[in-house]
Amino acid sequence: MSHSATNTPCPLCGREIKKRKPLLLYGHPVCKKCYYGFANRRQAAFIVDSLMFRLLSTVFIVAVAYFLFFAGTAEDTIDRATTILGLALFPVFLAKDGMSGFSPGKALCGVRVVHATSGEPIGLGASLKRNLPLVVPIMPLIIALTMGKGRRIGDGMAKTKVIWNKYAEHPLFSGLAPVVEPFVVPAEAITVANPLPDDDNPYRPPVD
Repeated sequence: MSHSATNTPCPLCGREIKKRKPLLLYGHPVCKKCYYGFANRRQAAFIVDSLMFRLLSTVFIVAVAYFLFFAGTAEDTIDRATTILGLALFPVFLAKDGMSGFSPGKALCGVRVVHATSGEPIGLGASLKRNLPLVVPIMPLIIALTMGKGRRIGDGMAKTKVIWNKYAEHPLFSGLAPVVEPFVVPAEAITVANPLPDDDNPYRPPVD
């Protein structure tokens, strides 16, 4: 979809959109401030969630390790136990958006995950599916660079989307705002001007 130069107002904040190729959020042109404001909130929420998970999981694993150590457990057994525990805790991070569409970071930054069609907050299952791509090491970086347009890879898998709480009822986030589609001329509307009579038409197939 291509967009020509426009001075139309941003559907969210009303500011003038001056870009020749406006930034698109869920397929709709928005101003630079709203585009990056929404993306920055999502990125900040992810950073908060990641740091909180690392901190809490580290404290928990260290506490378990000390408990096993003072219980007289062998060192190699403690190493294996803490490694397994660390892997077992990772699904907790993947399920972070399952608390009515909020994670701690999202609640703090004013964004929420909902089902793309119903608009209802997601649960644990959808959160696990949505965040599953994060197990690929390079995927968090790719997601951070592409989430500005709205849906990221996991949203397509789980049929979810992130909304901005401040504009939760706006048609752009509720799914009621129509996306402008390219203009297509119906085939039945195309006619040939001044068609030649059959006898004079050089492209008329020969008749035996």
